[in-house]
Amino acid sequence: MLGYSDLQGNFYVYDQDRTVHLEHHQIESAQFKTNSVAYLNSTGDLQFYSNHKLLDLEVTNPRFYMNTDHYLYYSIGPNYSLYNGKKKQHLGILSVGSDGQKNVFAFGDSIAAMHDFSNYFYAYWQDAFVELEALPVTQIAAGDNIIAYVDATGQTKIFYRKEKIVIDNTKAIAMQCGANTATIIDNYKYLKIFWNGDIFELYNIPAVWCSNYIGVFEVDADNYCTGEIIVSPDQVKPLFKTGDDVVAYMDDQEVFYIFYKGISNAYNSSVPKQFDVVDNIVWWIDDNNFFHVFYDGEDYTIESYTPKKIKADKNIIAYTDNYGKLKAFYKGETQQISSSIILDFELNNDLIMYSVIQNKYEFYKLKFS
Repeated sequence: MLGYSDLQGNFYVYDQDRTVHLEHHQIESAQFKTNSVAYLNSTGDLQFYSNHKLLDLEVTNPRFYMNTDHYLYYSIGPNYSLYNGKKKQHLGILSVGSDGQKNVFAFGDSIAAMHDFSNYFYAYWQDAFVELEALPVTQIAAGDNIIAYVDATGQTKIFYRKEKIVIDNTKAIAMQCGANTATIIDNYKYLKIFWNGDIFELYNIPAVWCSNYIGVFEVDADNYCTGEIIVSPDQVKPLFKTGDDVVAYMDDQEVFYIFYKGISNAYNSSVPKQFDVVDNIVWWIDDNNFFHVFYDGEDYTIESYTPKKIKADKNIIAYTDNYGKLKAFYKGETQQISSSIILDFELNNDLIMYSVIQNKYEFYKLKFS
């Protein structure tokens, strides 16, 4: 689902095969997912549109909200809750301990992790609470269906498909999750991947560099990177990115690798000029400015230039060609979307919204053979 506001402030969404008018006044913000949109209207009320119905959640000026394909998360003050399309569920309180530190939490597409009033740590998964730890944890990372965390004793653990798995007896210094995959740097600076119930140890990183709002610093066994792990202070690109069944990473020689379903292969002899991992797809720009896409175990060179705009969602890539026209890639096929130069576009699942004329929008539902 996608939508827009016109010059008069009217808010419209494209729902399957029709445009629906939801608001007469300018909204504050909106978050679109495959079959829903959550937004704050002109008075700060949280609204949810799905299954052709608009619902007022009776929540005004939430401190936070996050729409996913399964849950809508939101907070009123320190109280965090979710809406699953049928009912609301209170999750817990983002409390402050005696040391002045906030208890950590994380939300994924269909899984959440938080602390309760007694500082027990639990997950909310398949519309039920699962107690994980009796003491507060120190770090959490969440993917669509997976949680990685460091417990009170310093062990690094994974919660996935009802199972709690110890990844390492020491605390991780960095963690990142996809839908079903987790990438972890352990206390000894080894890069590890958790996938399909197994742990794959890749290599020992000579120096782990973290980039966050403070700056760039080296991570050691005594601290944790809450920002992004980068290649080096001189090469401020991500060292790795985690998706669904796939991780793109640089090794200790700065060779670009892709881990896919248990197997790692090299795809570029140096750090790509650009790269990203979204869901189960990887794209990158090589040394010759060629545009590559990795999908379902295959490397596709789809253009001999660098597109100006690239967006990915699920297993689709949309981009502007060197004439400024819109194209899309899906399952090995490239399709021309627009015959005219476009101004901008948005992608959500298999729906594209684009504009050829300022403040005029067109919608395109992707169809491939």
